[in-house]
Amino acid sequence: MDHYEGMQLRLGTALISTAALGVVILVWQQSGGPTGFSVAPWLWWVAYGTFVVVLLIDGRGPWGVEPWLAALCLSAVTIYLLAPRWSVTAICLVTSASAAAFVLTPRAAMVVVGAQTAVLALGQVGEPAATVLTTTAMYAGFQLFAALMAITALRETRTRARLAEVNDELRAAQALLRGSAQAGERLRISRELHDLVGHQLTALALELEVAAHHAAGDAAPHVDRARRTAKDLLTDLRSAVSQLRTTPTEVPAAVNALTSITKPEVHLDIDDDVEFTAPDQAHAVVRCIQEIVTNAVRHADADHLWITIGRTGAEVTINARDDGRGAREVRPGNGITGMRERVEHLGGTLTYRTAQGRGFHLEARLPS
Repeated sequence: MDHYEGMQLRLGTALISTAALGVVILVWQQSGGPTGFSVAPWLWWVAYGTFVVVLLIDGRGPWGVEPWLAALCLSAVTIYLLAPRWSVTAICLVTSASAAAFVLTPRAAMVVVGAQTAVLALGQVGEPAATVLTTTAMYAGFQLFAALMAITALRETRTRARLAEVNDELRAAQALLRGSAQAGERLRISRELHDLVGHQLTALALELEVAAHHAAGDAAPHVDRARRTAKDLLTDLRSAVSQLRTTPTEVPAAVNALTSITKPEVHLDIDDDVEFTAPDQAHAVVRCIQEIVTNAVRHADADHLWITIGRTGAEVTINARDDGRGAREVRPGNGITGMRERVEHLGGTLTYRTAQGRGFHLEARLPS
């Protein structure tokens, strides 16, 4: 669960409490008792409707979460100030305090709580001091509790996300280490075969070649067959040694470990003809995929991420795109800079593009 999902969950609860507030105010209004409105009732209902609409937008509009939060806080304060005698309208301030904790830093969220508490007190000017103190303290406590709960939930969500990220990195590292160990063992075996068996077979083939020139009678065909068999064995041995030296590194296992996340859903496609014979290239591919997934989780707010690893001519290509919110412009951070450095160090290229509301696209090309 990312912080947007957590915020949506709590705003869903806020919608229920807001709907309950509307029902209560409507019942009080229709009961014919003393009114709590300080203006024409329709103005309060306009402010109430605005608050509901802002809640439903939930910060995912193209203008960003900060303007959304400002609109939410302003409409919550307006609801309260237009009916201060009905202190229950201050419940909207609790919602805006919780939303502020998701959007802002903890210190800034506390500033919002303090400002709204001051509005609470100012809205009760003329009321008995005991009433002002009780109401203000009660709703200040509600706001503080909601904000602290949101901050705690957000920290837990980020901690779980980081732990999941580290776990994926460990699994990818294990896959790479396993592949590296296997590659090292294959290299050792190939050297042993080449140095010991290969030399012995070469010597045998030479001896049989000499023997074939001196053999006569019934022994000649047998010596000739032995000579050809030795040559075939030597050819097969060289082929086996070459195959052992060029067996691909276990990149697919490492990449699959990195992409086994629930949000966003990763659609991974690795072409069958892609091989990673160079450890540096394999390491660069895995690290690029890791950074792509990390950026999608942290910044894109995407539901889906598509990654394709293929071959174009003599190049290995990585194509990635998501359906996230995108951005007007990309300011390369350490992640993208690191990817570019890894790719360019191997003689490749890295390009990317994005647009507001149109996701993020990245392509890396590595010489094979």
